[in-house]
Amino acid sequence: MSLKVAIAETTQCKKDLTIEVSAEEVKQHFAKAYQAYARQARVPGFRPGRAPLTVVKQRFKKEVQEEVIGKLVPQAIEHAVTDHKLRIVGSAEISDISCNEGEPLRFKLTVEVLPEFELKEYKGLKVIRHVARVTEEKIDQVMEQIRQQMAQLVPVEDRPSTDGDFVSVNLIGHYLEPEEKEDFKAENVSFHIGVPSEQPEFTENLRGVKPGDVRQFRVKYPEGFSNQQFAGKTLEFTATVVAVRQKELPELDDDFAREVSDCQTLQELRERVREDLQHQFEHQANIRLRADLLEQLCNAYDFPVPESLVEEQTQNRLRGLAGWALRHGVPLQELKQLDWKEQEARERHGAVRNVRGAVIMERIAEAEGIEISPAEIEAEIERLAAATHEPVEAVRARLTKDKGLASIERRLRYEKALDIVVQNAEVTTEEITENQESDLAAERAQAQPASQPAEPV
Repeated sequence: MSLKVAIAETTQCKKDLTIEVSAEEVKQHFAKAYQAYARQARVPGFRPGRAPLTVVKQRFKKEVQEEVIGKLVPQAIEHAVTDHKLRIVGSAEISDISCNEGEPLRFKLTVEVLPEFELKEYKGLKVIRHVARVTEEKIDQVMEQIRQQMAQLVPVEDRPSTDGDFVSVNLIGHYLEPEEKEDFKAENVSFHIGVPSEQPEFTENLRGVKPGDVRQFRVKYPEGFSNQQFAGKTLEFTATVVAVRQKELPELDDDFAREVSDCQTLQELRERVREDLQHQFEHQANIRLRADLLEQLCNAYDFPVPESLVEEQTQNRLRGLAGWALRHGVPLQELKQLDWKEQEARERHGAVRNVRGAVIMERIAEAEGIEISPAEIEAEIERLAAATHEPVEAVRARLTKDKGLASIERRLRYEKALDIVVQNAEVTTEEITENQESDLAAERAQAQPASQPAEPV
């Protein structure tokens, strides 16, 4: 294709291209389009395919012009990008199109590109790998968690309910504000008395009850209540007590060990827990190691990154934050009251770091000649299918449709590049206490490291 391209650099990551396709090229495409219309077009007063070319040009000028633009503009963009080795990200903006028969096709293309920068040394980085110490206290905590999981609820018959008990009731709720015709009804609803997660009115009114007791009380739910059925409404409940139960914990002995595992003694179970904790802490240490090395790399650069990638990453982080909060029981009303402008600024700071880290990893992948084979992509599809309990064919079809295969390839390249950085780092391992681990986590959170990569580019 015969074309001229003039490039103006708006910023380091944004370029304006003025593209011109030769008049001869445009003329040929107009001629082909008019000939196609002349063979197929139905023009009043003429038999199909018999209308003179002059009539066809008068009648279908606009349609032909749009067709020529639709064919030539994508081709011109592809040639311009390839010829000038532009690494475009995001979507391009096309403007100022001028296309007439006998004249060159001219248009302006505004694109974002990956920044050019000199790749610094990424091998031999010095880093400390912090591994949490497995203590007897931590083992005791895990043993107690297992014990709590094995607890049974047994009926309470010799006293009224108190904090810590589980009270089961049959509920009838009459809507007062706003009024509704049908009452809310539910049977055998269990409430854990005295815990912060329960609505206070239920704890207050179901404390001190026995089976068969009836309690009436009102509950005014806040607008942001997690259950939308009750949010912002006032109900008068009638609760008939069905049962009062308390948690009965098993003894920590050899029988307990055999019940919860294939260990024969309690000591064997403790050793198993110790090994599991050690594996867990080693895994966490490796994750932190990769994050620290990535952070160290990012600190060595200050090049700008494409705004479209930063914006996409920022919004993804905000959506992730909101989703996490809702899954962990944060009321919707509380989320609405959050200063999202301030939060967006915080997430944007992290997004810039993440995108910069992704760009650096891509350059390292290029320097190392990293390629991803079809077998590796297929293995990742199978892993995703197993994780989501979907057929492999369904996952593959969805990824193909959504261009997810390219995303997988980029992500695998990213991970392989980071693997090389880790494998060639000078690593010193230090054991730390649980308190020290918490302090390090707080420091990382405050610094907002690029520990969770952006979509690799």
